[in-house]
Amino acid sequence: MIFAEALVMGGLVGILTGLFGVGGGFLITPLLNIVLHIPMPIAVGTSAMQILGVSTAGLYCRRREGTVDYKMAIMLFGGNLVGVRLGVRTLERMKGLGDIPLNGNALAAADFYILCIFFVMLGAIAAWILYDTTRNTQRPDVHIGLFAHIHLPPYASFGSLEERRLSIPVMCYFGLALGFMTGLLGIGGGVILLPALVYLVGMRTHCATATSLALVWASSFIATIEQSLAGNANLLLAIPLLMGGTLGIQLGVKLASRLGGPKLRQYFSLVVIATMVLVAARIVSVAV
Repeated sequence: MIFAEALVMGGLVGILTGLFGVGGGFLITPLLNIVLHIPMPIAVGTSAMQILGVSTAGLYCRRREGTVDYKMAIMLFGGNLVGVRLGVRTLERMKGLGDIPLNGNALAAADFYILCIFFVMLGAIAAWILYDTTRNTQRPDVHIGLFAHIHLPPYASFGSLEERRLSIPVMCYFGLALGFMTGLLGIGGGVILLPALVYLVGMRTHCATATSLALVWASSFIATIEQSLAGNANLLLAIPLLMGGTLGIQLGVKLASRLGGPKLRQYFSLVVIATMVLVAARIVSVAV
């Protein structure tokens, strides 16, 4: 039964990876904990392993599009590497916090805190994307990112941006924050990275999804190694997730090519909201 449920989860995540350039960890991690009752540290580690597989398949499917800004991905990866290790170590400390008594129920402290972080993070992302996509703009898929207004030398130029010059220190710290979330939550970072590349960096949506996928692959590669060494990965559970993801990603990439940038962002926000509701229901179920 668990194999079949994991297979379906993997297929759903594969579709999301192809559509939005996200690894799907923002969905897989809470689903493993809520639906399959996998302890959160194991869910985080297994999710990182699954993300590595589907992001590899996603990059292969997009290999001929020419939409990946590899210079951007390499720039972010430096800080990302350090952030992943910090996130994994923070998760290890949470594992030692024991249980939290909630209305007669006992919930692992790591599970509770991570679910709360997921809820706040997903709510903020969904709210901003919905706000932006409902505004009337003449060029809805062109943005001058907020990072373009931060003048901190030295700078680097990126051909994929409307405002091409960005601060190197700002981008490195941005990569650090993304890596930390990857190590702590088992997400590839795409759920944060996609809207961040659009609104903070200033990328067009289709370029952002492809570049996001490249960085998700790099960060999940490091996270898989770190989580495996920490004993947080379950290979037998990851296998059906990967099988479903490999099939689902083919459909996701085809759907993405037929949708415009604003539509992609709207649909992405709906997926984020659905996940947020699921997480909220889990928190309420143990707190009431």
